[in-house]
Amino acid sequence: MTIRKPLIAGNWKMNTTPQEGVALSQSICRIVDDADEVDVVLCPPFTSLIAVYSVVHHTTVMLGAQNVNQYPNGAYTGEVSVEMLRGLVSHVIVGHSERRQYYGETDQTVAAKASAVVNAEMTAIVCVGENDVERERRRAERYVRRQVRQGLTGVVNPSHVVIAYEPIWAIGTGVSATIGQIEYMAASIREEVCDVYDQDVADGMRVLYGGSTNASNIEQIVASPAVDGALVGGASLNDAEFSKMVSIMAESGAATR
Repeated sequence: MTIRKPLIAGNWKMNTTPQEGVALSQSICRIVDDADEVDVVLCPPFTSLIAVYSVVHHTTVMLGAQNVNQYPNGAYTGEVSVEMLRGLVSHVIVGHSERRQYYGETDQTVAAKASAVVNAEMTAIVCVGENDVERERRRAERYVRRQVRQGLTGVVNPSHVVIAYEPIWAIGTGVSATIGQIEYMAASIREEVCDVYDQDVADGMRVLYGGSTNASNIEQIVASPAVDGALVGGASLNDAEFSKMVSIMAESGAATR
């Protein structure tokens, strides 16, 4: 049996000042620091990374960035490179649906960013997911498999990759995908990873779900052996809610699958 330790990542998006980030991370760390059964990653905005790092670096809670530029340096005003993040964060989210939708990121851009993160010995959380149009046209699986294949192009060490399935139609809507939909897509993602690499890589890679996750539905989601955790948006801004999600995951027995 392949053991994949579950992971829960809180994506704070464009929320929290450094002071608010410190207070939120302190509260979360006080509650979940002994939850060894689950990997917990907090992903604040760039402006809060150093402040939150000062809170989490002596705890089991890890720090992640919400984005990164694919180039190592240069005339890219306003951007942040992997070298700027090295030693500060352990995880980087790449290809989030909002980056694709609002900032024109393509699968090729995502692949370049994922490679940069992995080559810098950090873990890339590669986001994939279909919109409502693709699902209504029965093209969701083909769409997501293409994102997986193209988003992993050039990534030479897939052990430093996590795939987050986040159907766009479920993000921030309060409507989560059904367990059947999540399991089917998680299986398709692993099949595509197997095609790109091999079965051992596919079996070992963690697949998360993101899309209106909260303390009310997380137990049902992570109870599935196909799901290895969650990428959490709005609920991660509530210390009590997010901490409860971590506790539920720790108690679910997911770590034994």
